[in-house]
Amino acid sequence: MALTLQTLPRQIVDQILDRCYDRQLPAFHPKFFRVYQDFQDYSHLCRRLRDSALPFLTRRLIFERYNLAVEGVGKQTLSHEDLKAAKRLPPVIRWKTNMPRVVGRLALGAAVEGVTEVIISTYDRYPDPEDVLAILRQYQFDQYTWPNVTSLCVNFKSDFDVDDREADDPALTPADPTTTANPTAPTTPAPAPAPAASTADWISNESFTALSQFLALHMPAVDTLWMDDNRCRRVGQRNAMSTYIADRLDRFRRLNLRFAYMPAFGVKTLPPIITHLTLSVHSAYDYIDIPRIMTPMLVSLTLNAIPLNYLWDRFCHSTSVSRSATTNQILNTVEFTELRRLELSFHVPYRSVPSGKSEDDLMWEKYHKNSADGADSLTNTSYKGNPKLKTISVKERTAKYTVLRTDGKRPKFPKLQHLALNMYPGRISDFLLDIPIAQLLTLRISGDLVAFKGVRLTGFTSLQTSNVSYFSDSRFRESAHGNRFLCKAFAQPPTVRSLSVTTCSKCRLRLPPASAITCTSIRRLCITAQVSYADLPDLLRRLPALEYLDLQRALFVDPPPLTHTPEGMARHLLSTDMRPVSTSLIKFVPDVLCRNATDEVVFYNIFMLIARTPSLRELKMFSFYSTQFFRELLPLFKIPELFRFIRHLATLDCNE
Repeated sequence: MALTLQTLPRQIVDQILDRCYDRQLPAFHPKFFRVYQDFQDYSHLCRRLRDSALPFLTRRLIFERYNLAVEGVGKQTLSHEDLKAAKRLPPVIRWKTNMPRVVGRLALGAAVEGVTEVIISTYDRYPDPEDVLAILRQYQFDQYTWPNVTSLCVNFKSDFDVDDREADDPALTPADPTTTANPTAPTTPAPAPAPAASTADWISNESFTALSQFLALHMPAVDTLWMDDNRCRRVGQRNAMSTYIADRLDRFRRLNLRFAYMPAFGVKTLPPIITHLTLSVHSAYDYIDIPRIMTPMLVSLTLNAIPLNYLWDRFCHSTSVSRSATTNQILNTVEFTELRRLELSFHVPYRSVPSGKSEDDLMWEKYHKNSADGADSLTNTSYKGNPKLKTISVKERTAKYTVLRTDGKRPKFPKLQHLALNMYPGRISDFLLDIPIAQLLTLRISGDLVAFKGVRLTGFTSLQTSNVSYFSDSRFRESAHGNRFLCKAFAQPPTVRSLSVTTCSKCRLRLPPASAITCTSIRRLCITAQVSYADLPDLLRRLPALEYLDLQRALFVDPPPLTHTPEGMARHLLSTDMRPVSTSLIKFVPDVLCRNATDEVVFYNIFMLIARTPSLRELKMFSFYSTQFFRELLPLFKIPELFRFIRHLATLDCNE
């Protein structure tokens, strides 16, 4: 009997809905009210879904503000000037909330006790705290005390990347907004909105304090804060929740804070009761600072856009000891006995160089500056004092930002199982010195080729999921470095079940020989590299358990001339070694986008792999080649000699 929603166990249906509901919370800029409406629609499908969806419909209060002047208009359909014009129109504000439905759905007491999450979100300009307070009071939020609300989500962002200063420039403001030709203006008459406060007006501290006190008074049990906050010149080095965070910091157990700049909490050290912490910024500078992380109860830690030069300083506290005129600092580190997940993304500041030179050019000139042979050539390419050359920004690659200090004490992570290092600017081998690599289950590393120098991935004896990538585009010996990187990526322990390898090399790279591939138990493999289809058979034969293959940016092999017709393809296959290259591969996802190849070349390379993979069931393609591939494949089904090579293919998923 086929399983349906009516026959599935209640626990399974609840888990499905729970995953659909909670996946939006940590996502970047989600539409919470739309998710709520989707669940309302689910509850009308059948009785089983109605019973399972009801708790979700009554546990989350949503207050979302939309500016109808820009709402519903896609970013890609308007120019930047159109968006600025829309921002200069008087905002037509509409708040969407489910509070009347939540309170009215059940008895009042049950409704209040069933709410565990509150979301406040805006989608136009940075909100004034007084506006947020006004809408909460309008819906009588302050008439109740919400004893079971433990999670607060604040999302102060904009769908459209228009700076406040651009929107408020008097020289750009139309004389009569109602006559401005702008497709973002409302199509239906609306009541005249109240004059919008200029974003040039500085938001007062009293507004932030009032909002903080209001939220703390009516939601006393909040211990989880999710926040995504735009940078706003009306706020400066603060945000609407800085006062709230500072006042209640010792009560939070989970903090997920994302900012356009590094926030100022007014605290130097985070309290020790926090178990989950995420501090993420959209951009960072050399002078950024974050509180010291002295929280031994942490289970998960994510830091984004931090400079390498003071990484470990954030994990220790200093005790100043004054001795006459000298002050010594004693650094005390913390052992994070409960930390299971550590994710770090690094930031390297930019410096200006002449636009006529690349960073590689400057390094090359620095290398040869003392060479007598290169003196004449450098004279012609000298850029100093040349007014015709403008400057551009490149990453600052000095030792200050690429060398991890090893002279100080380091924190200990004895139970770490998941490690992610994104955009690592130094050598990863230095970072891994005190990391228990033998017990890691997942590993994600991205950095330039220098980061992988000296790294051996054979010591990760418990690793199950690995994701390695490099982004360096150096012109010098790029192919050799890329080939060594691939050898390291495939020389991982046989415990690895999922492997993702990404390179940005523009040269052809060679897959390692079969004898060098040690992660032979892989079930899922994703490769983004300019490797040749001719090298795939040897790789697949080395991976007897592989079930899923995602191949991006691969290079095609030129087909013989006789394969341009179905009959010629048949003769070619019958004269070729057609022994299986894999008897486990079930799904193949090739990439044929942005490829300077004819339809015949694309078809030949993909079809030759399909014909030698009898276990393959699904082929998924994304490009305009998809339809043409299907047309080329149809005639081959009519040739009896070839049918046995392609009859196993059950699903052809083609999306243009």
